[in-house]
Amino acid sequence: MLTFRPLGLFLVAAVLLFAPLSVAADEAETKASTPKPAYPEFKKVVEGLEEIPGLMTIYRASGDDPTQDHTKLLCRIPRSLIGEDLLFATSISRGQYAGFMWSDWLVRWEIVGKHVKLVAPNVEYVQSPGSPVNNAIERTYRPSFLVALPIVTMAGGDPVVDLGGLVFSKISRPPTAAGTGSPNRKLSVVRKVKNFPENVLIDIDLAMSSTYGGESVGVAYAFRKLPAESSYTPRPADERVGYFVTLRRDWSTSYSERETRVRYANRWKLEKQDPSLELSPPKEPIVFIIEDSVPIRWRRWIRAGIEEWNKAFEEIGYVDAIIVQQQTASNEFADIDPEDARYNFIRWVVTGRAFARGPSVADPRTGQILDADIVFDDSMIRWFTAEFDQLGPSSLSSVRGPGYEHHEAMLDLAAGHGGLDERAAETWTRGHVGHESHECASCSIAHGLAQQMAMGLIAAKVVTPTGKEVPERFLGEVIKQITTHEVGHTLGLRHNFRASAWLTLDQIRERRDGSDEALSASVMDYNPIMYFKGDSFEEVRHFVTPVIGPYDYWAIEYGYGDPAPGQSANDFLASVAAQSTKPEHAYATDEDTYYIFSPDPLTNRWDLSSDLDGWLTTRGELVSELMDELSTWGADRDEPRYFLRQMFSALLSEMTRPGYYLARIPGGQYFSRSRATDPDARAALTLVEPEKMRAAVDRLGETVLSPDYFAFDPKLLNNLARSRWVEDFSRTDPVEYPIHTYITRVQKSVLYDMLGMPGLQRLYDNEIKTTAEDKYTLAEHLQKLNSIVWPELEEVPAGPYTDAEPMIPAIRRNLQSVYLKRLMTYVSVDLTYADLSPDVQRMVRYSLRETGEKIGAVLDAHGKDLDFATKAHLTETRSQIERVLEAQFTAK
Repeated sequence: MLTFRPLGLFLVAAVLLFAPLSVAADEAETKASTPKPAYPEFKKVVEGLEEIPGLMTIYRASGDDPTQDHTKLLCRIPRSLIGEDLLFATSISRGQYAGFMWSDWLVRWEIVGKHVKLVAPNVEYVQSPGSPVNNAIERTYRPSFLVALPIVTMAGGDPVVDLGGLVFSKISRPPTAAGTGSPNRKLSVVRKVKNFPENVLIDIDLAMSSTYGGESVGVAYAFRKLPAESSYTPRPADERVGYFVTLRRDWSTSYSERETRVRYANRWKLEKQDPSLELSPPKEPIVFIIEDSVPIRWRRWIRAGIEEWNKAFEEIGYVDAIIVQQQTASNEFADIDPEDARYNFIRWVVTGRAFARGPSVADPRTGQILDADIVFDDSMIRWFTAEFDQLGPSSLSSVRGPGYEHHEAMLDLAAGHGGLDERAAETWTRGHVGHESHECASCSIAHGLAQQMAMGLIAAKVVTPTGKEVPERFLGEVIKQITTHEVGHTLGLRHNFRASAWLTLDQIRERRDGSDEALSASVMDYNPIMYFKGDSFEEVRHFVTPVIGPYDYWAIEYGYGDPAPGQSANDFLASVAAQSTKPEHAYATDEDTYYIFSPDPLTNRWDLSSDLDGWLTTRGELVSELMDELSTWGADRDEPRYFLRQMFSALLSEMTRPGYYLARIPGGQYFSRSRATDPDARAALTLVEPEKMRAAVDRLGETVLSPDYFAFDPKLLNNLARSRWVEDFSRTDPVEYPIHTYITRVQKSVLYDMLGMPGLQRLYDNEIKTTAEDKYTLAEHLQKLNSIVWPELEEVPAGPYTDAEPMIPAIRRNLQSVYLKRLMTYVSVDLTYADLSPDVQRMVRYSLRETGEKIGAVLDAHGKDLDFATKAHLTETRSQIERVLEAQFTAK
C-alpha cells in the first residue's frame, strides 16, 4: 500500500538536504568579498623573538636557536617618528680601526607604498617655509636615500621592517685588510642590541667575503633622536678664529648680502645653571669617560690633558664644564658602550701605528656637537717597535702638508712626457688627499711626536727596551699634550700652525726651565719636543708645552663665552674676534700649511719660536752632536743593528727638516686674517724681507744642498742593517742603508719646493708688490740657485781626478740631475694650461742654455782629465739640455 507524506515534511527534508550547499556558497561569497590582509599578523611575525623596547622597538632572534634566522632584526618604527630628524652614525667596534667614528648622516624615515625609506635630506640648503624661493630649493636639491626596507607587518599604525637590509649592507663601507669584500649576512653575527628612549645601538660582526675568503669587522650602528633646532642657538663662525664649521647655503638672504653661505662654529651646547653667578656649573657638562682599556699608568696624564681645558672655561664663567669619569669593570660605567652616541670616550687601541684621533659629530643643521670619541694608539709610546725610515711620505707629509708626494709624482710623470701641467697636478692632489674634515682625519700630531720622542730619547741615550727606563714624566707630558690637543678638536677647534711662532727662543727657554707657563700660543699646533744642545735630561722642567696657551683661551671665549648683560650676541662676538691682531692670537690652519701652495713661512708643523733661522740652528747643533756620538756610542751597543738604523733614521729626519722650512721663504708672504677695522690691523699679505730670502737660500746651500752636510762616518753607515727576522723580510727593501737614495729624495723635495710653479710665479709677482729699492727677484733666485747647484762650473776644482775621488761627488751629481729635471719641465709647458708667465719660462730656458754652455766649456777645457763618472754626467747633461731646448714647444 502506498503511503503519501505531507508536502510540508517533504519540503523540510529538501531544505535539510540542500542546506550545506547553500551555506558553503554563502561562505565562499563572503570570502570573495573580504579583502586579503596586506601583511601577516604582527603577533605571529614576532613570535619567539626577544622584544627590546626603546626609541624604536627591536625584535631580535636568539642566536642559540638553530631553527631561527640568527640575523633577524625586526624594527617597529613608531608612527610619531616618521619624518622626524634622526642622527644615524656608524663606528668601528672591532678590527684594525677599532674605536673610529666612521660616518654619520641626518636621516628621516619615510613610508612609500609597502616600503620604508631611510632618507638623507640635503641639509646644506636652508629651508625657509613661506619664502618664495623655498619651492625652487625643494625642486632643485632633492634628498637621497640610504636604503629602502620592505614593510614586514604593521603593528597598529607602526610599520615593522627587517633592519638586516641596512646593517648587513655596504652602507658603512667597513675597512678590511684586503680593502675589498662584500657583506655576507649568513656569516655575520649580531653581538649586541641596546635600546634607550632617545637612541638605539646595534653592534654586529659584519662578515666581508671576497674571492679568497674574508674577514669580520665590528660595525656599530646608532640611531639618535636629534634635539629640536629651536633648543640651540647656532654661533656664527669667524675666519679669524679656528673652528670646524657647519656650512649651509641660505637662498632666502637679502640680495644686499655679500654671501648666501652661512657658517656655524661647531661647538657643544653649554649653558650656566645660574647665570647670575660669576662661576657656575653648566646645566649639562661635557662628560668624557676614560675607557678601562687605557693602562692605569697613563690614566692620570690623560685625565690631566682633558681637564686642562677647564682653565679656559673658568675664564668665561664656567666651573667643571668638562667632567672626567673612569670606567672600570665594576663601577657604574662598566656597561656603557663607547659606540653609544650619548657618551664621549677616550679609548686605547693597539694597531701598531702611532696615532691619536679626536673626531666629533655635529648636528648638520646647527653645528651643535653631539658626540665625540678620542682614540689613542699604544704604539705612540712604543716608538722603538716601528722602523723609523723617516724619509717616507708619512714623515714628509707631517712637515709639509698632506699630498706633497702625489703632487711630485704627477710632476715627475709630466716631466717624463716632456711637459708640465702643475695646475692639473694640484687639482689631482687636492682631489686625492682632501682637507681636514670635522673628524680631524688628517691630524698626525701623535705620529709626529713619536718622531720627536725619538729625538729626546736618543739625546738622553734612552732608546731601547733593554736600556735605561724611559722616565714616566717624559712620556706622561707627551701623552698629556696629545690628549689636550685631541680634546681641543672635540671642542670644535682646528689646528693652529702659527701658534709656535709666538715667543722667541730665549723666552721659550726661560719659561721652560723656570715656570709652568705656556711655551706655545696653542696646543692646537704641532709643537716639538723642546730639548736643546747642552740640556740635561734629568734637569729639564718641561719637554713640551705644559698648558694650553693664550690662543686657546681666546678661541674658547669666542666659541663658548656669553655676552655681558645688555650686550648683544653679535657685538660680543665682534669684540672677541677683533682681538685677532694680538701676536698670541695669530691663527693659520691646514689650508695655510699646504705644501708649496701656502706662502707664509711662519706657518709650519713642528717648528718653534718667531726666529725660524735660530730654531733651525739650535736644532741643527743638537742633531750634529747626536749624530757624531751615534758613530761611537750607538754602534757599540749590545743590541740588534736595526735599532741603530732606527736611531740614525730619526736623526736624519731632523737633520733634513730645515730644508723644508727654508725652501718656503723665497717668495714668501706673511699672511694675516685680521680685518681692516681691527686694532693694529695689518695688511692681508706682507712680503718676506729680501735679506731673509737670500739668507734662506744661502743656508740651504750650506746644508741639505751641500755634499759636505751628509759626510757620515762609514763605520756608522756600514752598521745600519735592516731587521733580518723573517716577518720583517721584504724583497724590495735593501738590507743595506740606501744613503744616496734618501739624500736625493730630500734634495728633490727641497728643489721642487724652491722651483715649484706657485713659488716661481709668486717671486715674479712680488717684484711689483713693493716699491722698495731692494728686491729679491726671480732672476736673482735662479742665478743664486744655479751657482749653489753647479759650483764646479764657476770654479773647476783642482785635480787630479780619479774614479775614487771624482771632480763632482755623487751627492752633487744627483742633486744636479734633479735640478735639471725640475727646470726642464718648464721648457715645453703649454702656457694655456699653466699658471705661469711667459717671462718666467724664458728665464728658465735661458738658465738652462747658460748651464749647457758652461758644461761645454768645462768639457772642452778639462774633458781629457775628468774621471769617468763626472765626464759621463756632464756629457749626458749637456746632451739632455740641447735636446730639450731644440724641441718645439707651444706658448699660447
